Formats: sequence, structure tokens, C-alpha cells
Amino acid sequence: MKNKSWIIILIMGIALSISIGYSIVVSQKSKQGESTVTTTSIIEMRATTVTIKNTLAATGNVEYKAKKTQENKEEQNLDGENQVAEEQNVQTENIEEKTFQITLSVEDKDLKKVKKDQDVEVTIKNENETLNYQSKVIRVNENANNKSTIDIEISNPDEKLKENMQANCKVIVEKAENVVALPVEAIQKNEQNEEYVDVIQEDGTTKEVKIKTGISDDYYVEITQGLTVGERVQIVKSSTTVVEKTN
Repeated sequence: MKNKSWIIILIMGIALSISIGYSIVVSQKSKQGESTVTTTSIIEMRATTVTIKNTLAATGNVEYKAKKTQENKEEQNLDGENQVAEEQNVQTENIEEKTFQITLSVEDKDLKKVKKDQDVEVTIKNENETLNYQSKVIRVNENANNKSTIDIEISNPDEKLKENMQANCKVIVEKAENVVALPVEAIQKNEQNEEYVDVIQEDGTTKEVKIKTGISDDYYVEITQGLTVGERVQIVKSSTTVVEKTN
């Protein structure tokens, strides 16, 4: 259900972002039986508000593992007062409980992105049903020979979750919620490698505006400075197509 909702949000976001798009044939050349057509596309986009997530994908099998926790324990004497332990007033007792966990293998180059308590989205295909669970990173295990692993724990298990199920997991390594954003293709760079967009003015002309960006995913880039929601930007794209002539 969550995957369907995300697809709907994505489609709505793209629909809001792209408001006008049209193409102009610029030139046509002929050479040795081929026709080359260069087309320029002018696209208008709007800054919108989205949630951007960067994830690290990995797979693993569901296991039912023991989880050791510590519980503070206070003993009382007959008078109802706390009994003082030899070294400290509060004793700790190791308690062992079992939880659903998954061990994920990750490459060493990606391990630095992962931290304890990061959220993890877990998807399991069970026959004709897709199960979705939330999880958290509980351990990061750095090993030699590029065989590092991370352990995650399912925080909302149900009766459908069983051992040895294969799980597709996405560790959310960074996330920005409800931020001003533009589609990736709208961001341009000048000769000084500074990022900018061509903002459309009220009279229809464009003005180059420098921006600062935050995180990005495959679709959107976070705009941290220089643009507000609803502002229109323009991007000009050129493409060349080679078509063989027919007699």
C-alpha cells in the first residue's frame, strides 16, 4: 500500500513540476543517404515541495535471533528501603528476548553511510502478497575482505512474518522532508561550476539565478537557497536524430 502511495505522489509531483514542454526543429542536414535533424526542446518547470530519500539497497533472510538487553533492578529490604549493593545502588540484569532480525551484506565503500538507528524499509514478497515492515539498524559490523554486514530489527512484525523469508531492504541513509525541490534535469552549471536555474519572469523573459542545493535522488534535487515553491524555471535541451533516407 505504501509503495502504491509513493508512486501516486511521484506522478503528482512530476505533473506539478512540468507545466509546459514543446519542441522546435532547428536544422536538417543530409549526408550520404542520411538525414540529421536537430531538435530543441523548451521545458517549463515549477519548484514544488517533496520528500527526498537516499537509500542503500541490500537483501537478506529473516531470522529469529536472541536480543540481549539490560534492565535496572532494585532490591528492597523488609522495611521497604532500597538495599544497597556492594558497589552501587542499582544492579543490572541481562535479559534475553527474541526478535526478528535480518543481516545485510554491504560493501566497505557503502559502510560509512550506515549508522545505528537509521530507518530501514523492508519488503517481502510472500506468494501473491507483498509485505512491508519498518526496521532500524541495530548493529554495524565492519569486517575485513569487503564482507562487512549490518544487522537490522523488524519493529512491527505480525503473524505473516516467518523465518527464512527473503527480504529486500532499503536503508535510509539521508532524508529531507517537505523541502523545496526541482527535477534533476532543471539544475545547470556555469563555467565556474556554480549551480543555477533560469527563472521565468512575469514578462516571459528568463533570469539566471544562482542556487544552493542539498540532497538529491533519481528524480529531485533539494533547493536550499535561491528559489521558492511555485517559481517557474526553464530548461533548453537539444537532441540530434539521424534518419536514413529511403528511395
